Amino acid sequence: MNKNTVLRATILLGVAVLLILSAGCTTGADDVIVDVTSDESYNTISVGEIAESLKDNCQITAGLDLDSTTFYTDSVYYYGMTNIDGPNGTNIFGDSPEQNPAFISAVNNEFVGYYMPKYAAIDVVQMHQNRGDKVIFITKKRSSPDERISDYISVIFGIDSPIVIFTNGTSKTPSINEENVSVYYGDSDGDITDSQSADHTCTPYRFMRNKMTLQYNDLNYSPGQYGESVIENSDY
Repeated sequence: MNKNTVLRATILLGVAVLLILSAGCTTGADDVIVDVTSDESYNTISVGEIAESLKDNCQITAGLDLDSTTFYTDSVYYYGMTNIDGPNGTNIFGDSPEQNPAFISAVNNEFVGYYMPKYAAIDVVQMHQNRGDKVIFITKKRSSPDERISDYISVIFGIDSPIVIFTNGTSKTPSINEENVSVYYGDSDGDITDSQSADHTCTPYRFMRNKMTLQYNDLNYSPGQYGESVIENSDY
């Protein structure tokens, strides 16, 4: 089996598990009931309510994070961290894949087709498009000489020449200031605090992470901790 086949199989397996978990169920003879309820200590808001809150506003710029907000990218990173496609079953991207330019380039290019858009992100983008707002994307991903994320966004969301800003792991606040972003959507604590630190009023909205995501990444994730509203059903 060649490496591309292994890659595709690995990512599709991860996607399958992700979809199963996002549905709140598992498979097998001895089915396990997953408790999808939780004690909410935060305010939730629907996309319709956000639209209503903006009805008296002129056209604005809305910003979205990429990973775990606009797209599911868990399987891409899982493959990058755990593959055995290198010599003698080693990781093809080395001991530190996230620092490897080859992996960074793959994430921004050939792996982009495995990004799965979140339904809530589709609803948010469509709502802002209906208002005539400018929609941009600000990510802490590391940049590479070339990227196809913007092309993918153009196809998925119908945005001509979308703006995708890579902050290379640094604060998003300067980009939020420069682009005069009025509302920003993200899943991490940093997304919320970077929005609140802007020179102007930028309202942050929290996207929920999927259960699959939380198995591997529960860092910097405290919904409602900063007084932000959490978008309903934004975990899928």
